Amino acid sequence: MKKLLLPLLALLILAGGACGGRIPTNAKAASVAQKHFNKYGKKYKETEFGQSRVSTVEVKAVEELQKNLATSFLLVKLDNGSEIPVIMTFQRKAPLGWRTIGWERASP
Repeated sequence: MKKLLLPLLALLILAGGACGGRIPTNAKAASVAQKHFNKYGKKYKETEFGQSRVSTVEVKAVEELQKNLATSFLLVKLDNGSEIPVIMTFQRKAPLGWRTIGWERASP
């Protein structure tokens, strides 16, 4: 029984790591972006994000740059009705998942 337990445990660990996906899902990218811009707005009150909260984030495209690094084109919608196109870069951090490492406004 003990001889069977170790290979079975190793198989489960390897299978679990393979199912994670190499890019963030659209829902995860939108969630991370919305939290980031709402925190950004609290810190920088004179910006558009500080004057109006983010209502929704629409993910247009997500692509992998390299392993554990992805970029996404987002459309950030504010409460006042304006929309801001943004390109955001995500990095996968081991225990916590996907985090943003940078963003910039995209030209319309």
